[in-house]
Amino acid sequence: MSKDINEEISRCIIKMLLKEPFYAHFLSGVIREVTDKVPTAAVGFKSGKIALYVNENFFLKELRSMTERVAVIKHETLHIIFKHLFRMKTKTYDNQLFNIAADIVVNQLIAPWKLPDSAVTLETFPELKLPKDKSVEWYYENLKKNASKDSEYMKRLMEISEQGTHSDHKMWGENENFSMEVVETEVDRMIIQAKDRTPIKDHGTIPLGIKSLIQSIIEKRNPQIDWKRALKLFSSTSRRTRVYHTMKRFSKRFGTRPGIKIKRFQKLAVAIDTSGSINIDDFNTFFSEIHSMWKFGAEVDVLECDADVQKKYSYRGRTPEFVHGGGGTSFDPVFEHIRSNRFERYDGCIYLTDGYAPEPKIKPPCKVFWCITKDGKVGPHLKFGRVVKMTN
Repeated sequence: MSKDINEEISRCIIKMLLKEPFYAHFLSGVIREVTDKVPTAAVGFKSGKIALYVNENFFLKELRSMTERVAVIKHETLHIIFKHLFRMKTKTYDNQLFNIAADIVVNQLIAPWKLPDSAVTLETFPELKLPKDKSVEWYYENLKKNASKDSEYMKRLMEISEQGTHSDHKMWGENENFSMEVVETEVDRMIIQAKDRTPIKDHGTIPLGIKSLIQSIIEKRNPQIDWKRALKLFSSTSRRTRVYHTMKRFSKRFGTRPGIKIKRFQKLAVAIDTSGSINIDDFNTFFSEIHSMWKFGAEVDVLECDADVQKKYSYRGRTPEFVHGGGGTSFDPVFEHIRSNRFERYDGCIYLTDGYAPEPKIKPPCKVFWCITKDGKVGPHLKFGRVVKMTN
C-alpha cells in the first residue's frame, strides 16, 4: 500500500477540516481502505462498520487536482450521511436509477469543491428541469416516470450508468451478517458527534438539509422521562457524598479560596430487557434514557437481562455495539443480583422493559422505577415501585 495515497487522503480531510469541519469530524469515525476492489471511490460496510474505499490509481492519477479529490471524498461522505447505502435494501429499486438519483442529491452540496467531469448533476438532464433540494426518492420516481415514457431517454440513463462516474455504488446494501439497524444507529451517533465537535462559528457550513436531519435524530433520541427530576427522588435515600475543592467558594473555616462543595450522587442499577420481544427501536429508546440518567450525574451500572442476567457493565456515555440475550423474560434475576451484591449499595433500580413477564417474587433492597415501552404491558405485576409508560 502506497504511503502517498494515505497522505493525500489525509491532506484532503485536513482541507475539509479548515473549510467544512463537520464532514472532517464525521470522517474520523469511518474506516479508510485503499483497494483495487473498486475502480474509483466507494462507501460500504466492513466488519459491521462504515468504510470508505479508494482506488489509488484513480485518486492520484485520474483526479487532476486537490479540489477534485476533496470533492470525491465529500461526495462519498454525503452518501453515508444521507444513508443511501442503507436505503437500497429498504424497498425494490432499479439500482441504476437509484444510483443516478442519489448522485443528483449529493452533488448539489459539493461546492466549494470542484466535481470531476464525469459527475451526474441536475445539469445532466436539462430537459427535465429538475428542481433543487429534493429527496433521493423524489428524483428516483421522476427519473423512473420519464424513462417509462421515453425509450430513448431510458437508453441514455443506462449509458450514463454503464459509463460510470467517480463513485462506485456496488457495495451499497451488502452486509456480512450483521445488523444494518445497529450500523445505522451508529451513523446517527457519528452525525451528532460531528455536529457537537464543529465550532459554532462553522455551523453555517452545514447545509439546511443536513441540519434538518440532525434535528430529527436529536428528537428521536430525546429521553421521554425527566431524569433530572426522577433522580432527585432517589437522592433522598443516598447517604453518599463527594467533596470538591472549588475556586468559586471561600473556605468557611479559613476565609480563603479554594472552598469546598459537597455533592450527593446516585448509583443506579439500570436493567434493560434483552428478551426476544424487544426490537431495535426499543433498544435505541432504552439507551437514550440511560444516557440521560448518566448525563444528569448518576453512576449507572447496566444489567442486560432476559431470563438471566447476561452482562453487567458501567455506562460511560457510549452505546454498546450489541446486547446479549434474545430469550424469555424474568425480572427476578436482576433483583436477585442486586440482593446478592449489597456491597454495591444501589440507590435505585431502573427497569427498562416491555413488561411482558411474570410478577417478580424477589424484592430488591432499593426503590424500583419501571419504564415500560409504548406497546408494553402495565399492570399490578410490576411491583416494588413506580411505573411509567413511554409514549413514543
